Order: sequence, then structure tokens, then C-alpha cells
Amino acid sequence: MKWYLGIDVSKGYADFVLLSDLLEQQEETFQLDDTKAGHEHLKTWLETYFKRYPDLEIDCGLESTGGFENNWHALLIKLSSSLPLRASRLNPSVVKNSSRALLNANKTDAESAREIAGYLKRYADQVNYAIRDNHYASFRSLQNHIELVTKQKTQLINELKQLLYSSFPELQRFCKQGIPSWVLELLMLYPSPQNLARQKANKVARIKGITMDKAQSLIEKAQDTIASRTHLTDGFLISELASEVRQKQEKIKRLKKHLEDNCNGKEKEMLESIKGIGSYSAAAIMIQIEDVHRFASPKHLSSYFGLHPLIKMSGDKRMVSRMSKQGRPAIRSLLYMCANTAVRSDEHMRSIYARHRAKGKNHKQAIGAIMHKMIRVIWGILKHEKPYDSSIDLANQTKNIQDPVQDEQKETENKRRMQNFDNEAPISRVASKKRKVHVTSQAGNAELIRDLVHEPG
Repeated sequence: MKWYLGIDVSKGYADFVLLSDLLEQQEETFQLDDTKAGHEHLKTWLETYFKRYPDLEIDCGLESTGGFENNWHALLIKLSSSLPLRASRLNPSVVKNSSRALLNANKTDAESAREIAGYLKRYADQVNYAIRDNHYASFRSLQNHIELVTKQKTQLINELKQLLYSSFPELQRFCKQGIPSWVLELLMLYPSPQNLARQKANKVARIKGITMDKAQSLIEKAQDTIASRTHLTDGFLISELASEVRQKQEKIKRLKKHLEDNCNGKEKEMLESIKGIGSYSAAAIMIQIEDVHRFASPKHLSSYFGLHPLIKMSGDKRMVSRMSKQGRPAIRSLLYMCANTAVRSDEHMRSIYARHRAKGKNHKQAIGAIMHKMIRVIWGILKHEKPYDSSIDLANQTKNIQDPVQDEQKETENKRRMQNFDNEAPISRVASKKRKVHVTSQAGNAELIRDLVHEPG
């Protein structure tokens, strides 16, 4: 006998709903606090049901809510060693879409718990109850903090560049991509053109990254500044912002160093065998993947990272959109940098990049293709537990060369295996054209069918 326990987690408490195999609610919804007493109440409640129904098994589900579910999930995993129950974390979006498909309009904690329990029953074959090693997952909070500090640094840089435009415009041309370290140090010491204009070149040249000639040039530009904001407060704010940016940069370095030194494992070492993926990148990728067995195929992993193209096909229309970009953008930014490095250092990746550029794609589009390739390579490496070998991927490419025309013909033949094309069918002009192309079965002639002259009768 299988029952389903839906748990809607909130900060500090959770709502529980127990449904039978027929989706009948077994008792009133109840709520427990995320405390020692609350956990003991849940344990006692579960033990009571298992004593009452000796052949009972319970599947438990709770949504990922940014960490609020961790304590409840850990408790259920612990109880599963002595009680006949299983626990799974669910993606909130799949539960939401399932509820939307059932036209559920109400949205309360109790109703959410019921929707979770219902999802466990309706989509039992898609729920993963495997207890995974959380070695890499334990570093997720640290990586999230690195991403947060990086965002804060970016916001500070944007604010500083906006202020420089009116207060020290002569430095703007050095800050087109970020702000160089020497500019930050210069602004910390001389935050306004008036401060810099009074200095001697040899003193300014003491800053690392500034030569005597550059120092003299900066001083001359400061003396002829076109700055429209010259208040002392502007200089003070510029100095403070430059100092904060420097602090954020140093903090990010410390955090990344800690992650590199402590987040280790054979999977991380295998990823480092890919040219373009360093120690930090390998750790960050594994923190997101956790366990490659979560993903049945490279397509699933690509979709998880939002690298897959969205294909929309309906009737006569077939559209291939750009990269889906679903999921967390930070990991795609990381893979973008890895892909750029791979193109420069790996001949195999460089050849793939060149092939896509030859097809008319611009740099970013070709790099997107390399990102997609790298994530498929990552899946293969982790799945087969072998370090990167470009010859293996090259062999797979040769083996899987596809002819788009033949593939479309095979797809059409498979769809029409029950009935041949009927000339009396009330189809559109585009569909009629496609059918006539298929009948020719000659790819060379089919490609010429663009007007009535070449269209077969």
C-alpha cells in the first residue's frame, strides 16, 4: 500500500498533507515548526501510521525553497533508514505547472502541500528518490556567496563609472571593460582631477601599472579636465567606491581560493583535464551537477544549464530559437569564459569554432556552440569516468554525421507508416509542397523546389 506525503515548506514551519493511492486525503492538514519538538512530532506521527498499517509505504516530497527545506529533508532521509518511506526534493516549477494543468486556482500552504502529494502520485516515474552524496552540494552556499559578492562588485563598478563620467571623464576610456587595478588605486589616492593635477609625475608613477609617460599624460589631462562635477563630496564618494571595489575583488579571490583548495574529488579532477576548465571552474560546475546520474543524457544536462536550443514545431511552422538561457545565468557566464579559453588552447574545439564561423555565425553564436559541446563532453567524461580525449569526440562526430534531408525523410516515413499521403487531404500549400518534395526522394532535386518551374507535377 503506497501513500503520499506532501510537505509545503515555509520559513520556520511546514504544512503536511497525506494522500492515499486514490488521492484521498487521510486526515486534516497539520502544521509543524522546524524545531526539535516539531521533528519529534513528525517522527511519532509517522511511526503511528506505520504501526496501524504494517504494509504501508509513504513517499514524501518537498519543494526546493532555497534551503528552508534542508532540515526537513535531512530528517526524512534519517528516518528512511528505519521506516518504510522515501523522500525527494522537487523542482517548484514542475509542481506549479502540474497544478496549472489541473486548473487549480486556490493558492494556500495547505493546497500547495496537497499539490505536492498529488504530483508524487501522478508523476511517480519522474520523481527521483535516490540519496546522493552531498560532497559537492555542501559547497553550494559558498558558491552562491561568491556569486552574490560578484554581483555587488559589478553594481559598485557601474556606480563608479557613472560618477566618473561627470567627475573625472578623462579616465573613462580606460574603463571600457571593468576598471583596471591601477585606475582603482589612482582613484583611491587622487579621486578628482584637481587632486591629480597638483601631483608630480614621479609620485604618480609609483602606482603599479603606471609608467612615467602615462603619469605625465594623466596629470596633463587632469589639468585640462572637462569635469562638470567638482564638489569635494564627489571626490570622497569616488574614493570610497574605488576602495569598496578593491575590497570586493580581494574577497572574491579569498573565497575562490578556499573553494579550489577544499572542494576536491575525482570528478573535479576529470573536468580539469578539459582544456579551458581550471580548478575553480571545475569545482563550480560540479557543485551544480552534484551527481551526473541525475541526468539521463547530455540533452538533460544541457537543458539543466539552459544551453539547449528551443525548437518550436507546429503544423507547417518550424522555428529554432536561440539558446534557451533557462536556469542560473552565473554558470553560463562561467562556461562562456571556459569556452573562450578552450577555443584558444584546444585544437579540436578551435576547429569546431571555425566550422561554425564558416557557416555565418558570429563570435558569440559560435562560442555558444562550443559551450553546448563542452557540456556534452562533461557529461561523457563523468558518465564513463574517463579524462578528456578529443579523439573520442572526433570519432563520435564522424559516426554521427547527419544528413538533414535524409533525417527529415526518415521522420516523415515513420510518421506516415500507418497511411500513405492522401492527395484528397485538405492540407495547406506549404504541406503540399513538402509532400511533393518527399515523393521525389531525390535530395538534389528536392532542394531546387523553390518555385513552380522546378516543382514536380
